[in-house]
Amino acid sequence: MKNYFGKVFQKNNTLYVNYKVRNHQIDSYGHVNNASYLLYLEDARSDFFEFLGYSLSKLSEMNLLFFISEIKIKYLKPLFLDDVITVTGNFVNIGKVKATWLQKIFKNNEICGEAYVTGAFLDKNGKIIKIPDFIKEKMNLIAG
Repeated sequence: MKNYFGKVFQKNNTLYVNYKVRNHQIDSYGHVNNASYLLYLEDARSDFFEFLGYSLSKLSEMNLLFFISEIKIKYLKPLFLDDVITVTGNFVNIGKVKATWLQKIFKNNEICGEAYVTGAFLDKNGKIIKIPDFIKEKMNLIAG
């Protein structure tokens, strides 16, 4: 079986990445812990930025940080050990200083979680700055 986990691909204006549920993500109830959903979303955003040419380490070298200010999440269906999930993402709002992702977690084409994630860019001093034009250009490629 070809390993396709963690490899981002784009279809239309949405990015996709697949992960496999691992044993350390399971809680005492036998399903994925709610906090792990947030980690899937975080991993996907990092992978998506890297796919767009701006890994978090590259942004750091440019003295830029992407800071999450708000996450609104809905847990819709449980995930279990060895499930293969797909996390999708696109931008639903790109402002001057803030941008909002819509991220979804799917299993077998069924939505299991959905989150609106808002963030902003900070400079090396931790001050909120305007989204750099070269990054905004890439964001617009995945705006829905």
